[in-house]
Amino acid sequence: MKRLAQLIKRKFLSQTDSTSTSSSQINLKPRFMLLTALLFIASAAAVSWSVRTLAEGIIEQWAPRFIAKQALYDKSRTLQPILREVALARQLSTSQFIRDWARHPDNPELTGGALVELENYRQNFNDHSYFVALLGNGRYYHNNAANDFAGKEFRYVLDPKKEADRWFYDLIKQKRDIHININPDFELGITKLWIDVLIRDGNDILGMAGTGLDLTEFLNNVVEEGTPGITSLFVDHSGAIQLHRNKDFIDFSSVSKKDDAHKTIDLIFRSDTDRKTIYAAMKELESGKKDVATAFVNVRGKRQLVGIVYMPEIDWHEITLINLGTVLPLSQFSTILLVYIVTLLVALILFNFALNRLVLTPLSKLDRAMSQIEAGKDPSRQLEQGGIGEVGRLINRFVQMAHAVLESRHDLEQKVQDRTAALERLAQIDPLTELLNRRGMTERMETRINRARRDHSPIGLLWLDIDWFKEINDTHGHSVGDDALKTVAEIIQTTIRPYDLAARWGGDEFLVFLQPAENHTLGMLAERLRNAVAAHRHHTMETLFLTVSIGGYLSMEDHQLDSLLHNADQALYEAKAAGRNCYYAYKPPSPDEQKP
Repeated sequence: MKRLAQLIKRKFLSQTDSTSTSSSQINLKPRFMLLTALLFIASAAAVSWSVRTLAEGIIEQWAPRFIAKQALYDKSRTLQPILREVALARQLSTSQFIRDWARHPDNPELTGGALVELENYRQNFNDHSYFVALLGNGRYYHNNAANDFAGKEFRYVLDPKKEADRWFYDLIKQKRDIHININPDFELGITKLWIDVLIRDGNDILGMAGTGLDLTEFLNNVVEEGTPGITSLFVDHSGAIQLHRNKDFIDFSSVSKKDDAHKTIDLIFRSDTDRKTIYAAMKELESGKKDVATAFVNVRGKRQLVGIVYMPEIDWHEITLINLGTVLPLSQFSTILLVYIVTLLVALILFNFALNRLVLTPLSKLDRAMSQIEAGKDPSRQLEQGGIGEVGRLINRFVQMAHAVLESRHDLEQKVQDRTAALERLAQIDPLTELLNRRGMTERMETRINRARRDHSPIGLLWLDIDWFKEINDTHGHSVGDDALKTVAEIIQTTIRPYDLAARWGGDEFLVFLQPAENHTLGMLAERLRNAVAAHRHHTMETLFLTVSIGGYLSMEDHQLDSLLHNADQALYEAKAAGRNCYYAYKPPSPDEQKP
C-alpha cells in the first residue's frame, strides 16, 4: 500500500510544471494563515483590554450600592427571629412569679408556680424551650420542645469552679441585661444560639432566664440562604465570629474565653490592611455615624467587596462578602467583544476565501490525502470538495484508486475490532450488574490515579456493602439476591456523575471512584446512595428492605491504589461497626492509636 501511495504521488507531481512550484504553492497557505492570525490576535487583544477596563469601572461604581442594600437586608432578616425571642425573654425575666421564686429559690410553692409560668412561655418561644439559672442556689432549670423534662425541669447545679459553668458567673459579673452567644451546654448535650436575660429585682441580680434557637436551623435560614457568591457572617463587638456557614469558624462560648483564645475575623481576613479596615469600620458603625460601611478586600487571593452593618439590639456586626467574579463576572460584558471578534473574523475569512478555494486548498488536501493513504486511512473526506479543471479530475482518479485498496483492508480491520471489543467487554464487565468488574475497575483506577498525581488533584473512593446480604439469599433465594445486586447497581449508575467510575468489586460489594472530589461531595454522594437504596422496594416483595453500609476515603496527594482501597475498607468496617445503614468517612488514627 505504501508503494501504491508513492506511485500515485509521483504521477501527480509529473503533471505539474515543476516540483519546486508545487512545494511553493503548498507552503503559501500557512503563511497567509499566520498573517491573518496575527492581525486577528492583535485586534482582539486591544478590544479585550478596553472592554475589561470599562467593566471594572462599572463594577466599582455599582457594587458598593448593591452590597449596602444586601447588608441591610441581611440585618433585617437576622434580627427578625431574634428580636421576637428577646422580647419574650425580657417578659419572662420580669414576670413577678419568676422574681418571687428567684428571691426564694428553695420555696416549693413558689417553685411550682414559677414552673407553670415557664411552661406557658415555653409554648410561645419559637424553639419551644427555656432555661432559668438561679443565683441563690445555683440551680439550672430547662425543658425542650419535646417536653422531655416535664416534671424534672431541674437539670443540675451550677458550680463557679467548673469551666463549663463559667459563662453564667461571667455574665452576672458583666451585669449586661441581655447577652446573645453561641454556647454548647455539655450537661444537656446541645449547642444553640442562646438568648440570656438577667433576672433583676431593683438593683439586685437574682439569676438569668432565656431561650435558645437551634444553631443548625438558624444557620440554614439566615447564613446559608442567599445568592451564590455572597457570604454572610456575624461577629460581636470584639470581632469574635458568632455565626458562619462553617461551624469550625464559630467562636463558641465567647463570654468565657481569654482574649487570645477567640476565633475572630482574623481567620478570614489574612491581610493586616484588610483587618484594620474592618475593625475601623466596626468602630465607626458603633458610633452611629453611618448605617453601612463598604470596602474592597482580598479573601483567599480573590478580590471581594465587604459590607458591614451594626445591630445595636444584640451588639453584633453583620459582615457580607460579595465575590465579584461570581456575582458580576466580566463575561457579562463579552457581547461587545464578541461582536467585534465576529466582524473581524468574517472579514479575514472572506479575504482568504478566494485564494484558498481556487489554488491552495485543493493542493493541500491532495497532499494530506496521500499521507493518509501511506498510513492506511481513507482520504475521501479530505477530498469531498476537490478542485476544478485538471486538479479536480486528478483528485477523482486518486479517490477511486484509494477506495479499491482500502476497502478490503477496512473489512478485515472491522472484523478484528469487533472480536477484540467483544473479548474486552467480557473481560472487564460484570455480566450480572453490567458494571465494571474488579479487573476493569482496577485498570481504570490506575489510569485515573496517575493523572491525579500529575494534576495534584484530590480523588475519592466509596466502598459499599449490602447489609445482611447472606440472610437475603438464605431467606428469599439467590434470584432475589441477584435482583438486589442489580437494583443497587442501577441506583449507583443513575446517582453518580457521568465521569465517575462504578464497579461490582466482588460478592455484594461495590466501589465508586470520584475524580475530582472533596469531602462535601464525597459525603453528599454517599448519603444520596444510602437513602436511595433504603427507599427502594422490591417489585414483588414489599417486606424486603435493602440497606447499604458505606465507607469513604478522600486522598489529597501521593495517591496509591493499595492505600485507597485499604482506607476505604477501614471506613466501611467502621460503618458496619456503627450499626450498618450509615456512611463513615475515613479518619487517620491519632498518634496514641498508632503506638504499639
